[in-house]
Amino acid sequence: MIDSLLSLREIVEKLFNYKSHLNIKPKQRTILSRFELTSDEWNVLSNLHFILQPFFHATKVISGSQYPSIGIALYLLTHLKNFLQQHETNENLIIKRSKQLLLEKFLYYFERDNEQFQLLK
Repeated sequence: MIDSLLSLREIVEKLFNYKSHLNIKPKQRTILSRFELTSDEWNVLSNLHFILQPFFHATKVISGSQYPSIGIALYLLTHLKNFLQQHETNENLIIKRSKQLLLEKFLYYFERDNEQFQLLK
């Protein structure tokens, strides 16, 4: 959904920029204005898209029904862990902090829970 919204950003922004020219009632215009995204909110969406994209791709691969996927699960989990641990020097604070929080949960569920970790091996 984030991917779709970001790909339609230009159209969505034009809609809000020209809302005063739309043939709608003032009350409807007011309601429409409540859904307008600020540039900060667009940035947050872009950051979320960047952070969640590897999880989306890993989920798609693991969910495959035409091929055995259990063998790739450990590889994908290692790849996700590496992604969360890498911090580029030019990464913004939101991305760094989000990666840290996701890494904490990732480690909790996949490494600190020994039973869960043994099932993956």
